[in-house]
Amino acid sequence: MGHQRLGKLPALRSLPEIVRYLVAGGTPTDDLVDQVTRIGQDALKRGQQDPLFVEALWLLARLPQAVGSPDVAGACQEIGLPDTLPTTLSEMLVVYDSALERFQRRQHAHVTDLGEIARRAGASALGEAIQSRLPSLWQPTADDLRTTLSTLKGTESFAVMAHSFYANFVGRVIRYYVDRNLHKMVGVDRLSRSVSDLRTFDDAIKRHCNEAALIMRNFARDWMGKNHYRDGRTVTRQDMGSFSAFAVEKIGRELEQRKGQRKDLS
Repeated sequence: MGHQRLGKLPALRSLPEIVRYLVAGGTPTDDLVDQVTRIGQDALKRGQQDPLFVEALWLLARLPQAVGSPDVAGACQEIGLPDTLPTTLSEMLVVYDSALERFQRRQHAHVTDLGEIARRAGASALGEAIQSRLPSLWQPTADDLRTTLSTLKGTESFAVMAHSFYANFVGRVIRYYVDRNLHKMVGVDRLSRSVSDLRTFDDAIKRHCNEAALIMRNFARDWMGKNHYRDGRTVTRQDMGSFSAFAVEKIGRELEQRKGQRKDLS
């Protein structure tokens, strides 16, 4: 990203505790669990204020709906996508990312590094959802991709993608700061050991974030079912902003409860 616009999160004033775990290994301390919790809560609250964060989530919801529409070209143009659908998964992810990049340029003064992290988290969530449904016994065709995308417009699929988005976002924020600061605190003679420990830490953080974000899956499914399918509304960016505010609150409470229970990250 080249530069940092976030500043120093309060939770990271004690970053050496995280780095000590990476270098020395062992069981994470209660302080480390507290720090990881505060990083996640703070990042979600700040990210929610970034327009790119909401845009990434909004596109996850609207893209499958557009592809499943009777007028695919018109529906795609309406949400800022090309009227000609890509033919491969990699091309589809480029289209998603490019749409967010254009939005990012328009919102330049209001977008932070958290928005950039959300953009990557959204691409990961979309890619995972598509890949899990594409045929595996033969090379997927353009029709396979289009059919798979359209099946993601269901409420359960949206819940899965939203869960993946939030978990991915929090995990990436934690790794973002660790990566930026690790070189300041780890000596050359200990580098190989820290890389091994970093992989262990990475896996533990991923599991922790996935479990914490799971709390909002039912909410996401029911919200989409009510707003889009029962009431027949087109989900707007404002709607998605309201949804995300509730989801962030739910995940934040879950992170706090997990911290209180001193759940082990290892």
